[in-house]
Amino acid sequence: MIIIIILIVLAVSYIGFIVVPAVLLYRFAFGRKPCSVPLNEFGTLEGTRYAPFSETLIPADKFVHSQPFEEISVTARDGVLLRGRYLGQNSPRTMIFVHGYAGAPISNFCAQAERFCRLGWNLLFITERAHGESGGKRLGLGVLEQYDLLNWIDLEAQKSSVEDIVVYGSSMGSTAVAYASDKITCPKVRTLVVDCGFVSPYRQLACDGRTRKLPTVLLLPVMRLVAWLDIHEDIHRTAGQSLKNTHIPVLFIHGEADRTVPIAQGRENYEACGSEKEFIAVAGADHILAYVTGGEEVQRKTEEFISKHMKGKLS
Repeated sequence: MIIIIILIVLAVSYIGFIVVPAVLLYRFAFGRKPCSVPLNEFGTLEGTRYAPFSETLIPADKFVHSQPFEEISVTARDGVLLRGRYLGQNSPRTMIFVHGYAGAPISNFCAQAERFCRLGWNLLFITERAHGESGGKRLGLGVLEQYDLLNWIDLEAQKSSVEDIVVYGSSMGSTAVAYASDKITCPKVRTLVVDCGFVSPYRQLACDGRTRKLPTVLLLPVMRLVAWLDIHEDIHRTAGQSLKNTHIPVLFIHGEADRTVPIAQGRENYEACGSEKEFIAVAGADHILAYVTGGEEVQRKTEEFISKHMKGKLS
């Protein structure tokens, strides 16, 4: 009788202190998120990690937002309606941007987008599922978004005038790009850019949990099970398992001072990649700021890598 009581107490304790918190954390982490406010609407960037680059980012963000975008959409494989903004410049080259967790689709890439906009490229900013105006009750931290990306690529590739497509992801968006890397069959996709991506949702949640001093060893196995039951994907599967089978050249960019996604995760993805690749480590760069922190050197290296694999010229 005492053993039964002890087992009941342990079971109740496990459910109350581990299962319930894990389910709540899952619902928060994978639940709908509003997109961040565009940088040019902040008023001031003082007190944020963007402050040292305000003279670059604010004008770039204003410039890109001022362009005559067209609102477009695609339907995901599970019926979710996904929204995007498209700037057509009658170019044979298109850059598809895939934003990060709760990120602002344009502001995440304002420096890169201004550069390629001035080079005359078509720009496509997608709004990830369960973000902003896109549909969906759950996001996937990359594991669901990989399939959505295929729909966006197909939409752009249907244009006979488009010859070169480059997919540029940031943070969660770059993890989606990495997961999709072995599933992209469109010959027009010349290069993938994986900027500060993580290895898997599981690893990133573990990293976040340690920062917040949460018992991730106990919580994450439950969250993995809940994810499997809810979104039918294994959040423990690494992006490297896709990258090792890709044939598309991949450029990896990561900040050495990234406190959100440690650079070790970026290097792990790089090492796993089986195609032609390059890794740009940027000293002193925090999360999603490697491109702007690296300045002209990173801009040059990025454009050289992209240009090398294009059918036509960069501009």
